[in-house]
Amino acid sequence: MRPIIIGVAGGTGSGKTTVANRVLERVGAEHVAYIPHDAYYRDLSHLPPHKRAQVNFDHPDALETELLIEHLKELRAGRAVEIPIYDFTTHTRTGRTRRVEPAPVILVEGILVFVEPKLRELFDVKLYVD
Repeated sequence: MRPIIIGVAGGTGSGKTTVANRVLERVGAEHVAYIPHDAYYRDLSHLPPHKRAQVNFDHPDALETELLIEHLKELRAGRAVEIPIYDFTTHTRTGRTRRVEPAPVILVEGILVFVEPKLRELFDVKLYVD
């Protein structure tokens, strides 16, 4: 059976994570593959620290959404993925990953998950938290 992919979007501090946590509680975390879009911020280790601090992290270009799309397609096909672990203090990826196993429900949460049409069309359910 094809998993249901749910997208949860909204502004900073809108309650996206709270809504995502309620879905996890209601459905059961063991039945949900949870993916925060924040994990897909681009690695900025090639920039000096002062340049990293100037990046607009609220702009779609700050995120590697292409990789998230690839990961969702893999999960939908029943294959596990390794999502990046991002260090927000240094604005770099740590080099480590977190394994996400396929599940009947895939939950993606982030401020910009509805911006990219190719990502948006993967969602079976779209929740906007205002």
